[in-house]
Amino acid sequence: MEFVLNLLNVGAIGILSLILFCLFLYHPFKSGCTKEAPRVAGAWPILGHLPLLSGSKTPHRLLGALANKYGPIFTIKLGTKKVLVISNWEIAKECFTTNDMAVSSRPKLLAVEHMGYNAMFGFLPYGPYWRELRRITTLNILTSHRVVQLQPVRALEVQNSINELFDVWCREKNESGYALVDLKK
Repeated sequence: MEFVLNLLNVGAIGILSLILFCLFLYHPFKSGCTKEAPRVAGAWPILGHLPLLSGSKTPHRLLGALANKYGPIFTIKLGTKKVLVISNWEIAKECFTTNDMAVSSRPKLLAVEHMGYNAMFGFLPYGPYWRELRRITTLNILTSHRVVQLQPVRALEVQNSINELFDVWCREKNESGYALVDLKK
């Protein structure tokens, strides 16, 4: 008899602990949880909301209509990535002044690292290296003096490219006047 009571106690304790463990994992009584922005319904599995954006309405009007429906801040999916859309200037000001470090960072992508040799500052994550590259670019490369100074080089390169395309067209045009051009080189 005593063995049966011990078995019942162990079973009751096991079931109770299993229920508490499930409640702990589920968090139904979670207080102080962070709120997420509303998610726009109708996302496709892999494409997300891209088909919605390629409709007859222009993207800014479509996002404005979604803002009227879901509020000034909401999320959509572009492909497989979640995108936060902000359509209120006060929220945008808070994002880019108070929380600028969290908003201005970019994901570290392996493709950018290999193709850009970590020098494409438009794709690098925010940090001291990005700030230094931006400073060098704006002070040394994109100044108005440097742009005017390199204008003949750009014009010469465009002229050479057009001449090469014309030579390829002259050599390889067919009877209808078209030529197949390989632009990979």
